[in-house]
Amino acid sequence: MAETERNERIQVRVSFPIGKKGAYEAKAEPETTVGVVLADAIRHFEVQNDSQFTYVLAYDGLERNDSTTIGSLAGEEDEIKFTLVKKITQG
Repeated sequence: MAETERNERIQVRVSFPIGKKGAYEAKAEPETTVGVVLADAIRHFEVQNDSQFTYVLAYDGLERNDSTTIGSLAGEEDEIKFTLVKKITQG
């Protein structure tokens, strides 16, 4: 399915249930990727990937690929909500 052309930015909100800071919020272009939002959220929550843990974004309960655009996930909605998830690195 082709992504529809949008003129407005999408309100992005990322919550991190185990974090000490409030949610990360920003307005972003629809073509912004999940990876860009993830990097911004990681900076906001002051966490980092290491040998034991990695961080991913979940939308609608599912981990999302870094190359997916937020516009393709949001569809016609003008807001999108992610959860930052701390995953144990298998090693």
